[in-house]
Amino acid sequence: MLAIEVEYLMGRAYAADFRDETAPEWPPHPDRLFEALVAAHHDTFSQEGEAEVLRWFETLGAPHIAAGEAGKPTKVVNFVPTNYDGKSRSPLPEQRGKQPRVFPVQSPASPVVHFVWPEAQPDETTRERLSDLLARVPALGRACSLVRVRLGDSINTPNYSPDPGGSEVLRVFGTGRLDELEALYELGQRPSLGPQMRYGRASVETVLPETTFGEMIILRREEGRGLPIEAALTLTSALRKALMSLSAHDAELCAFFSGHGESHCAFAALPFVGHQYADGRLMGAAVILPRRITGAQRRRILKVCVEIGDLNVRDISAFWKVELCGFDVQQKTLQPEAWTRPSQVWASVTPVLLDRFPKKSLPVEEILAASCEKVGLPRPIEIEHGPFSSVDGVSPVSDFRLLRSKDEKPRWGVHARLRFAMPVRGPVLLGAGRFFGLGLMRPWRWKQEEAG
Repeated sequence: MLAIEVEYLMGRAYAADFRDETAPEWPPHPDRLFEALVAAHHDTFSQEGEAEVLRWFETLGAPHIAAGEAGKPTKVVNFVPTNYDGKSRSPLPEQRGKQPRVFPVQSPASPVVHFVWPEAQPDETTRERLSDLLARVPALGRACSLVRVRLGDSINTPNYSPDPGGSEVLRVFGTGRLDELEALYELGQRPSLGPQMRYGRASVETVLPETTFGEMIILRREEGRGLPIEAALTLTSALRKALMSLSAHDAELCAFFSGHGESHCAFAALPFVGHQYADGRLMGAAVILPRRITGAQRRRILKVCVEIGDLNVRDISAFWKVELCGFDVQQKTLQPEAWTRPSQVWASVTPVLLDRFPKKSLPVEEILAASCEKVGLPRPIEIEHGPFSSVDGVSPVSDFRLLRSKDEKPRWGVHARLRFAMPVRGPVLLGAGRFFGLGLMRPWRWKQEEAG
């Protein structure tokens, strides 16, 4: 399988429908992606072998597409210089008149789109060259429609598929499209529309259960003293304080970080775990957005996250220099898929703080099941718990800091492993400390499944 993931960094898509230039295009058409790849190939960073990759790519046929619901269409009006036709007094843009241009724009329900070719089997060299090419695509649509593009795993069910009887018409590409685009460029002409294909649209309802937690904005440690997994709560507290300080001038934004708003962010420390050589060291941290959030709110939060730079972990006199992770990060711990991919079984990486003390009439299993329901998940069909985690590299409960302050009421912490009747989508954080990174779960497979 080949999957290409596109994230609209501003949460907005600026692209006009080929049938109506005043209406936004959605989902992004496959040929728009191919045109962007060709443009990236001809930039100054072009590498050997990319043309062969594009010729292979154009033979793949029409992809399946996983895209969220289109947002409410709006129009942005900009005044731009008139085109120079040789008769104007000056070729300089600032000395020519201006005319209004209307640019359609919309904010989709999800900023992430997947293009999927289920039957494609690229070799390692092709994947590497394609990955390098994708990383150089700056926009999809207009230049202000900024994106990050990478090879990825399609964790969403495609809801647009090639279908002769479908109601959607999308521009696609095929063999010979590369030569056509290059020939038109040499002639100074705009790209042609290219071939079109009908697509059928499936229901966009969520197939898999998912939590109330959504996108993970991940920050990685660039410099600074190493911290063990037991300091997870210390790190998330420092991250929260830094974000609150940076957003102190904006009460609404600060409420997302303080937890005083109706909808707010969670924080998690990300340790190196789940591998036979894992040592539990913290490699970064995540700001986890609520799933229900507007595009404008997301952009404001992302802007503050970019500004952090230095993180002062005062409790243990440590300083971290952090940076926002891109799609090119190699460490799996710092890739959102490590924490969000669908799984039937989830195991705790940091202890789950029970919001009630267990008793004979209220066993731990019931408290954990209720915790799942609080974050939008179904009740697990199997629950295991105890002082030790099933995940390699995770310390026992007794080694962790579990209280944010001395004034907090002590709570019972446990490690847990949960099995659901069907796969659920993360990120999963459970219990009383879930907004501060306690109760962080990771997809896990039973030993007999791993052997298979």
